Amino acid sequence: MGNTHLHRLLSAALATEEIEISCQECYDALDSYAEHLLEGLDPESEMPGVTQHLKQCFCCEHEFEALMVMLHEAANVSNTDP
Repeated sequence: MGNTHLHRLLSAALATEEIEISCQECYDALDSYAEHLLEGLDPESEMPGVTQHLKQCFCCEHEFEALMVMLHEAANVSNTDP
């Protein structure tokens, strides 16, 4: 394991909160979180549990990144359609 992965793992472990959400709860909220972000709202303050989970869970973070790529691509396609 590289130093950056180890550092990130340790940082995530030290940043745990007393109340955390599960991967399923995070996954269920990703659409809303992404919509807030795309609308210029602040999902970090409105959905702190999701924000915290995304900072700690590599799998959910990658799911969120993939969702954002798809949403940006969909927006680009709809903007170029006549």
